Amino acid sequence: MKADAPAFERPGIVALIVLAFGFAAFPAYPAFISLASLSPPGVSLIPRGVALVILAFCAAGALFLAADAVRRKPPLPPTFWPICAYVGGWFVAAVFGFDPVTGLLFVADGLLVLVFHLSIARFYGDARAATTMLTAFLASGALVSILGIAMLVARRPAIIYAVGHGRAIGTFVVPGEFAGYLLFLIPTAVGVALVSRRPWLRGLAALAALAGVVALAATYSRAGWLGFAVGGAFFIFMQRRSALLGAVLGLALVVGLVTISVFNGHHNPSEYFTRLGIWRAGLRTAQLFPVTGVGPGGFRLVYPALRPPDGEPTAFHAHNYVLTSFAETGLVGLATLGALWYCFARAMRGAMRGADGRRRTFALAIVAGFVATWAQGTLDFTQVVILGIWIPFMAVALGAAQFGLGEP
Repeated sequence: MKADAPAFERPGIVALIVLAFGFAAFPAYPAFISLASLSPPGVSLIPRGVALVILAFCAAGALFLAADAVRRKPPLPPTFWPICAYVGGWFVAAVFGFDPVTGLLFVADGLLVLVFHLSIARFYGDARAATTMLTAFLASGALVSILGIAMLVARRPAIIYAVGHGRAIGTFVVPGEFAGYLLFLIPTAVGVALVSRRPWLRGLAALAALAGVVALAATYSRAGWLGFAVGGAFFIFMQRRSALLGAVLGLALVVGLVTISVFNGHHNPSEYFTRLGIWRAGLRTAQLFPVTGVGPGGFRLVYPALRPPDGEPTAFHAHNYVLTSFAETGLVGLATLGALWYCFARAMRGAMRGADGRRRTFALAIVAGFVATWAQGTLDFTQVVILGIWIPFMAVALGAAQFGLGEP
């Protein structure tokens, strides 16, 4: 296979089922953490056995799609090799890290979403494939959003309500992960609602967007609300660029960030300034292990020895995407990370040049999801976004710019 101009194929029924299952299963991905040698900072609604079955279906589907790609040798998207290098950086860091087994599980997840990315790029241009993938994502997102709200209202399961301090979690492990997922669901739903010509698809998108916004507010995630404000401001500004609009959006952003203070009642007061100590420990980790880091998932092992005297006893990650990447994968990981995002931005810019109004609007909505989760990533590290959503949605964003929704 070799890099070539954008192209697409018509998928078979099995490929469509696999892609639909992959998009619908995003809310279950955080439960996979129960299969690793980690103690997650929360409780999953999905039992370990169910998570194992879902993972088995995902792996079997990925193997089918990979075998089909090897047999047909489709043109590769411009992001394929950068993603390979990015996952390769994880592999190097895992081999030399403190917990190679957990690190290699991260690598396996990276390979799974790489296959997913390639398959989306192959088939997105087919109208049936695009509709199937987006419908599965929106329907699943609407359901999990409503479930998260219902669990919060009912205060059941009681253990999840108590551990989450009365915040919406749904099928996720912690509220921040739910918020990160919603930061992609909401803009995607808004984009579909704005550009689709099919009433039933617009209705589904509107339901997903409304339920997603309510669920996001119910997570009381300050990092999530920051991401929502920044992503929304980006999307609106890109529709009508002007200095006056930029100033208005800037003021609205400031007001929105100030209102985050109302979320304090749903956070443990002992956690208010813990990120400062965790960030210092993250910087110290990067200083001590600058080349390959401590391995994916390894920060939790070195943190107790490097934390400040008044710091939190434990930390799962460094609560910042770039800092966590530096601490766990070192300069090798940062280099491949930078190369990946540079190549994606360049490919996205090229795809947007030829996009008409509807394709441009939809593509910008997807990009707003990236902007929102990057903003969230300044204060948090959401596994479901970094390990599960970003790489597949890079293909969705490029497909949206090239083909829109595939509607006439």
